[in-house]
Amino acid sequence: MPAPARRGTLEDYLAADEIVAIPALADAEWDAIRRQAGWKLTRRFCTLRNLFVHGLRFTGDAMGFAWGGIYRTLFVSAIVTTSYRNEGHFRSGERIKGTNDFFVGNFALPRSGAETREIVRLVNLRHHVAGVCKPVQDERVRVIDVYEAEFAYVATAFIESIRRGLELCGLPPGSGPGRDLAWQICVVLYQVAGFAGLTRMPRDLDAHDRFRDAFDRRLRERPPSPRVRRMAQEIARRIVPVTASFADETVARHVARHIDPETREYLFPGGAIPEALESQRIEWERRQPREGRTSGIEKRSRDRRTIWQRPDVAALQLAYHQAVFVNTADEVDDRLVGAILLYALDSGVDARPLERRSIDLAAGQPLIRQGGTVSEMYVVLSATAPLVVLHATEAAAEPRQVATLAAPTVLGEIGMWRGQPAVATVLSREPNRLEAIVIDQARFAELKQESGFRAATAAEVQRRLALNSALVGTLLDDTAARTGDPRLASIAQLFRFLTGDSHVSLDAVIDLPDEATPAECLDALRRQVDDAIRGGLPPDLERYLGNVVSTIG
Repeated sequence: MPAPARRGTLEDYLAADEIVAIPALADAEWDAIRRQAGWKLTRRFCTLRNLFVHGLRFTGDAMGFAWGGIYRTLFVSAIVTTSYRNEGHFRSGERIKGTNDFFVGNFALPRSGAETREIVRLVNLRHHVAGVCKPVQDERVRVIDVYEAEFAYVATAFIESIRRGLELCGLPPGSGPGRDLAWQICVVLYQVAGFAGLTRMPRDLDAHDRFRDAFDRRLRERPPSPRVRRMAQEIARRIVPVTASFADETVARHVARHIDPETREYLFPGGAIPEALESQRIEWERRQPREGRTSGIEKRSRDRRTIWQRPDVAALQLAYHQAVFVNTADEVDDRLVGAILLYALDSGVDARPLERRSIDLAAGQPLIRQGGTVSEMYVVLSATAPLVVLHATEAAAEPRQVATLAAPTVLGEIGMWRGQPAVATVLSREPNRLEAIVIDQARFAELKQESGFRAATAAEVQRRLALNSALVGTLLDDTAARTGDPRLASIAQLFRFLTGDSHVSLDAVIDLPDEATPAECLDALRRQVDDAIRGGLPPDLERYLGNVVSTIG
């Protein structure tokens, strides 16, 4: 019999009776478990080696092993491609600091406290923007089924790396105390993953071990493609100076002690660690003040709560909520609005607010005109009437209406990003008043270098491509298989990657360096589509690929 289709859920790795819902613990139960586990971990990592190396900061060794779990997840192609495709969301140091705040804060701070709620709210926004979770109510999210097993494996990798550290500190994993502490760590870390959208977990430690073994076996049977491995290595080099700093180690000692041998060879082949990484660690530590385990987390949470009150951020938050829960039309990309909200939140307490403007349009008056220069980007917060999108072609006497847009939505960013004329006209058929966040060319030149804005632009291109993704993807796959044309196979993989399919292997992509950025992937897709159309294609595929070219500007 053929193997069952992959679902991406825990059932791919465990029997149904070995999977349970993550229990809803009362605050008192949760606080008792995390405190007890934290005390036991502290005692176990208080070794002569760690006292000698770290002094009274010996818990850095435990942090180092926890970070070793993050590196283990870079074996997972979907995690790597999602991180790489959405790399614009966060600077590397800020991203790792945010992840550190999430795990340490949930482990060390009361769950019901303002700081913990703020950390979870931000992480869930990030996960939604990255496309692995869906909001369900308020700031809560639920992991998308196809990512459930990989999401659970993040917690698993943390757990297993900490267990490896405990073994090196003298606690055998198969001993009674070793198993007891391992299960407490499982309860804590699967609960923490539950705060970010995971709803199920292995039933007990034996089920956890079977899930770990089955997932690792699949990783070895279907290793990442060379391109994905190159992405993983690039991510590792960007973040290792920061995680070494958190672990209170040099980069070389951090890699040697805290990353398991298989992962170490995968990310740093032959032990090759560029000397520049140690310089980057020293520079990071020079710029970052020494702080207590929770004091920095509490300060960052307080600062961010202040930013949430800023008028432009409050307006973006409302627009994001409307995009997610109120206006669910296909045209509205809630992830894009969320990405711009992330940019505003990451800008800091002293940043200049984004401009808000009221725009009055007469009936038929264009906000953006096809063929014209796009000089401003608009985050339309509200409108008194719908906006329509018209596209003119040489074959038609009159422009064709291709979409109707309702607020909230974002307009103009692709034309400004690519520096090319607008590919469509946006207007209102009746008098209309828009309330919008407006970004002019001067601000765009500044924001183009910023992480959140790059993410917003990439997310909007992804949305536009995804409008016809199912049809175009099927046509591409069928035609590539029938003709054996490597160019079409390359287009098919780039198309799926850029429309959010993190499971695509990227092993058929041609004419693109391994280290290419997401923006360069977009350029490659456009170039390859142009070449394929000139070479001759079936009419349906040529028409749909032509739409792709016009969509991405």
